Amino acid sequence: MIHILPVCFCIAVLASISFSQNRTPENIQQPGQGMNVLVFSKTLGFYHGSKPNAIKALYEIAHGKKWQVTFTEDSTFFTDKELSKYNAVVFLLTTGNDLLNEDEKRALQHYVEGGGGFVGVHTATDTEFKWPWYEKLVGAYFIGHPPVHEARLIIEKRDHPATRCFGADTLKWKDEFYSFDRNPRMNSNVNVLASVDEKSYNIDENPWFKNVNIVMGDHPLIWCQHIGRGRSFHTALGHMPELYDNEMFRNHLIGAILWAAAKAEAK
Repeated sequence: MIHILPVCFCIAVLASISFSQNRTPENIQQPGQGMNVLVFSKTLGFYHGSKPNAIKALYEIAHGKKWQVTFTEDSTFFTDKELSKYNAVVFLLTTGNDLLNEDEKRALQHYVEGGGGFVGVHTATDTEFKWPWYEKLVGAYFIGHPPVHEARLIIEKRDHPATRCFGADTLKWKDEFYSFDRNPRMNSNVNVLASVDEKSYNIDENPWFKNVNIVMGDHPLIWCQHIGRGRSFHTALGHMPELYDNEMFRNHLIGAILWAAAKAEAK
């Protein structure tokens, strides 16, 4: 079912209905089956060309997992009543300030603190710089990045649902590696899952963010935390379109969403 609205674009995928006839003979439910996810992709800042690929990836994930998923750029979805329908809210490649008005901000805060799940993908830290609670939610703000490089990812917690897919303590990964205004590890509530080895790529290559020091030393990229009774997950990975066709990265997103929705736990 596809809705095209005057001020947004919205795709509602009723996966649990559309694919109900494709169950395995054993009728075994997959983890997270019956999930309902809201994917918010509004951009008021930089627009990532990978957004259509990212939306397609989550659409296909929902198809395979028998999830319901709604894609929208319409902030009016952010009400207490509407958000109560969802197991998790994903900020997918969002950028800019004031994506939500004050009532909508309060609704998201109520939702997460009341037990809802939040997942920020790649640019969620380049969003809502003027909202103190959102700063707490995402754990840090974006300040800059070098061009795309291949670098060494360090998987610090391999037992998390979002990192089991990587299958090793370290691996090579090509992406746009964000730097942040603080080290989220300094927050005792934050659980850092993966970081990047700054010695493995040229972080000093900084053509776009003049007078900004993007060298962090200890450089987390993936982390999670509990916010009230809810959960927040952040991954800085996901810049390039081709990543959203990568099975490992898709499994990373699946694990992140399931953990945020309290449908999967770290071992």
